[in-house]
Amino acid sequence: MNVLIINCGSSSQAFRVYHTAPDQQPTVLISGKARNVATMTRETPYVRWTWSGQTESRECDLSTHAHAAEAILAVIQDRSVGLDAVGHRFVHGGSEFTRTTVIDETVLPGLRRTIPLAPIHNPNTLSVIDVCRQRLPGVPQYAVFDTAFHADLPEAARTYALPTALAEELGLRKFGFHGLSYQYVSRRAVELLAKPLADSSLIICHLGTGGSSVAAVRGGRSIDTSMGYSPLSGLVMSTRCGDLDAEIVLQLLRSGYGADEIEDVLNNQSGLLGLSGFSSNLAEIIAEADAGNRACRLAYGVYAGRLSHYLGAYTWLLKGADAIVFTDDIGVNAWQLRERVCDGAEALGVILDPVANRKAVEGRTAFVQAPESRTAILVVPSDEERVILDEVMAHLGS
Repeated sequence: MNVLIINCGSSSQAFRVYHTAPDQQPTVLISGKARNVATMTRETPYVRWTWSGQTESRECDLSTHAHAAEAILAVIQDRSVGLDAVGHRFVHGGSEFTRTTVIDETVLPGLRRTIPLAPIHNPNTLSVIDVCRQRLPGVPQYAVFDTAFHADLPEAARTYALPTALAEELGLRKFGFHGLSYQYVSRRAVELLAKPLADSSLIICHLGTGGSSVAAVRGGRSIDTSMGYSPLSGLVMSTRCGDLDAEIVLQLLRSGYGADEIEDVLNNQSGLLGLSGFSSNLAEIIAEADAGNRACRLAYGVYAGRLSHYLGAYTWLLKGADAIVFTDDIGVNAWQLRERVCDGAEALGVILDPVANRKAVEGRTAFVQAPESRTAILVVPSDEERVILDEVMAHLGS
């Protein structure tokens, strides 16, 4: 059985085809990623993949996520790989979807109702689902939800200080995101720490090229996370503002901006792009900052400062952490950011080894703390696709 996994992010689209057989570990037939999808960067959009030990790439039109899905399916079908099932990462399931579900005509209306909850992600994933349903008729597809990991957030953590009746009527609560990554990374981290999951306290920083968040994870369960009702709150991101005084939104309304215009400003024109006026790519921002670009220096400083804020808050919430874990593209590759946010935290028992830190790039799993650090500092590449596969196979098996 061959299962295609598509992980649709805000600016990328990872994919992997697994071959599964009874009583055998799954093997990867082909894997890759479409990069710079529907985003503003100076890099050329391309799809890169690995097949039979060879890595290739192709520049192509990735102006929409649907185009990216078409390009990915073309790569797979050019190699005559048959597909028996498809699993999709679905960012926001709201209160309606808290576990993996098959995608059919009865489910699609509910999935579409979640679009306002994640206006950057959910429409893109639905467009990819539409492409797969058209190109792969009869192949079962499944939605695996990022919000599921946080479905049992403690009541005090998920509740906003709004009138209770209003919040309940409109479903206004913290949902949290990047749950597939947190599910994988928390388990991988405790393996590396040789510590039981049930006894662990972790701060996990999922820092992506599009969206980023932080979670406090105790005993393998989320007890708080930086994203909330939507993926807009929390950290500064590529084009999203993160935490914002709600009065600013009201002031924009009073100034004549409509709801859709405000949504576009906060989701697509803010973050690193809005601060720098240069790029939404943190690596490009850091390089320009080092070259003396004042706006990029400020953007980098605001980004790092917000991350430091959450690291401090969750250290307090957990009463100390066994480890701070960095994951996803920026978390794994931006050694400069890890160095910056850990600088000066010696009094908190967090001491980075600068040599080990600079070597921990290009997808390497590594401990990067100094020997005298009381808190472990880990770099752990995520594997959301494997989590999606496990969910799809469990659903098929049931």
